[in-house]
Amino acid sequence: MRILIITDKMDIGGAETHIYTLIRELTKKGVKIKLLSSGGVYADLLKKLGVPSIFAPLDKRDIFSIKKSEKIIKREMKLCDIVHTHTRFSSYLVNKIRKNSDFPKIVTTAHLNFPLFPFGKLAYWGDMTLAVSEDIKRYLIDNYGITEENIKLTKNSVDTELFGKENFFKKLIIHTSRIDEGRAKTAFLLEKIATELLPKMRDWRIMIVGDGNLYHKLKEKVALTNSALGFEGIILTGARSDIPNILRYGSIFVGVSRSALEGMAAGLPTVISGDEGYGGILSKENAEELALSNFCARGFPDATYSSLLSDIRTLINDKNLRFSLSDFGRKLVEERYSKESMMNDAYFCYKRLFFAPSVLLVGYFGYSNLGDEMTLKTAINELSERGITNIGILCRKDSPIKEEFKEKKGFDFVKLYDRMSFVDIRTAIESYDTVILCGGNLLQNETSERSLLYYERIIALAKKKGKGVYMLSSGFGDVKGAFGNALLKNSIKNANFCGCRTSYDFGIAKKYNQNSYLMPDLCFLLPERASNKEKTHFAWVVSRKKHIKAEEIQKIANSYSLTPLAILLFPEEDTAIKDELNEKCIEFHIPKDYDEFSEILAKCAFTLTERLHGAVFSILSHTPVYLVDDTSKKRAIIDEIYKKTNKTSSKLIDSYKNFKISEKKEIGAQDSDFNYVIQMFRYELTEKLNELF
Repeated sequence: MRILIITDKMDIGGAETHIYTLIRELTKKGVKIKLLSSGGVYADLLKKLGVPSIFAPLDKRDIFSIKKSEKIIKREMKLCDIVHTHTRFSSYLVNKIRKNSDFPKIVTTAHLNFPLFPFGKLAYWGDMTLAVSEDIKRYLIDNYGITEENIKLTKNSVDTELFGKENFFKKLIIHTSRIDEGRAKTAFLLEKIATELLPKMRDWRIMIVGDGNLYHKLKEKVALTNSALGFEGIILTGARSDIPNILRYGSIFVGVSRSALEGMAAGLPTVISGDEGYGGILSKENAEELALSNFCARGFPDATYSSLLSDIRTLINDKNLRFSLSDFGRKLVEERYSKESMMNDAYFCYKRLFFAPSVLLVGYFGYSNLGDEMTLKTAINELSERGITNIGILCRKDSPIKEEFKEKKGFDFVKLYDRMSFVDIRTAIESYDTVILCGGNLLQNETSERSLLYYERIIALAKKKGKGVYMLSSGFGDVKGAFGNALLKNSIKNANFCGCRTSYDFGIAKKYNQNSYLMPDLCFLLPERASNKEKTHFAWVVSRKKHIKAEEIQKIANSYSLTPLAILLFPEEDTAIKDELNEKCIEFHIPKDYDEFSEILAKCAFTLTERLHGAVFSILSHTPVYLVDDTSKKRAIIDEIYKKTNKTSSKLIDSYKNFKISEKKEIGAQDSDFNYVIQMFRYELTEKLNELF
């Protein structure tokens, strides 16, 4: 993959350091990078690393320079797969060029909230946007109408290996920044503060690192101040690229954004001060709030002479505070602002725009079966997290899911096809690169031979059209008869990948397909929820077959002194049960989603379930479950959890055959037991999905 990274210039600054680190890490990953800019110290450093650096006068706005830059960009865009811009001007030019030609996709990083007037609305934010803070992401959504799924939240990062905590504590206050209009307020405040601070603390110094269009003005003021002090109290270094080495000599850092992160990484207590706001001394109390604006203090009060002077004095006078904040800042950077994380965010966007296949999801969708609907939503979420956003669904015509996907923000990239229309099925398969069967025992003939034949024909057609066929978290049920087993065999053999929900299913699949693996139910990726301590009810997930009688439920209620709550996961099929529940005065619920199901389970001591996803949702909600194991898929999920957990499994899930109606059974499952099982399943799912997509 060939990436063209474009920015105005590569001199000292937070955005420039971000770009330098990104290019260096992408190059390590094997991505071919070209840098196009007007040059600068970081461009020179990248040349030494073997990264091609192309010059264009992007730092100038005269018509001759713009035309020249446009010509160079157009030439280089023809030679790359993805263009990644980092300034409004470069994004504007790239978009203007692309409108007239079939050029690559564009990723744009938003480093700041730019004013909308007078030129803000001309800004272009790419086919995907990387926002370096939560408030910038919200700003883009609110002011530019960018949809949330097209914005990837990223963070500035710091290579902590370069910023060893070895500072010599030379009583030095350091500020690094571009000395430009709109960025130099703190530098000029520090110059003023020096006249008040340094005469009383003559062994302290202030160092200001950076260059820009206001540098000469600052230099004149600093010369006068140093002359009045009678010594060089303020040191101006100009632009420097050896920031890690400089910071080793510091005691206090003052600045914002990435520069502040570098100060923290070097173990310096940090004061957040910039043109957009003043956050004060960074500490545990304000770190989370400041992180929302990428440590730029947007939304905080303005930086003032008195506030900055007061905080610097506090740090100078309290050596213990400096040491404690030193450890806090460095740990924060190490845990949350790694260079690998920042690189992966950008690579995610490249992969989504360049590699991501289009996917058709096939299953029993559109019938309001909560297990199948949550499987579908989980599949879509996981695919979109991996950059796959061109998704189709075969579902029932005019099903409730149609309106949901029309209305729900974040799913407007999904297209729906009628699962019972041959024309729609054929069109859908021809329109997507990959066909995915997900969830449930789709390949079975327990209900009818038609179901097995339906999915076998879809797989065969997809294979004939040269499409990839994947089965995710699949089960196969008890397939009966020679014809049924022939259909099952053909389906499994034609799959490029066969992810099997349990060992039972894996045992069937590996006979016919070597590319078969264990892959737990997708719904185990739904949020885990600890239940309440006070239990007043128990849940009964009922089905139309009514394996558990209402009379048994009443006996259990009396024996355990708990109130039964009947839950219908498939109301369309189970609607006939409602009359009987009303007659027996048993309260029933039809949860619209997993969250509502979890709220119901929060007050339940245990679950008795006749549906497999009732067991999955109960485990996720930390509620012990007894499963009516009348089919292979239900027996298999019990066996799977037993196999993985040994001692704790019987506390979490068991067969209803072992449930004692007449004697109250103590349930000793702990939150940690549930957490252990869930994390194991999630790890297996995530690893396999990452390999596939």
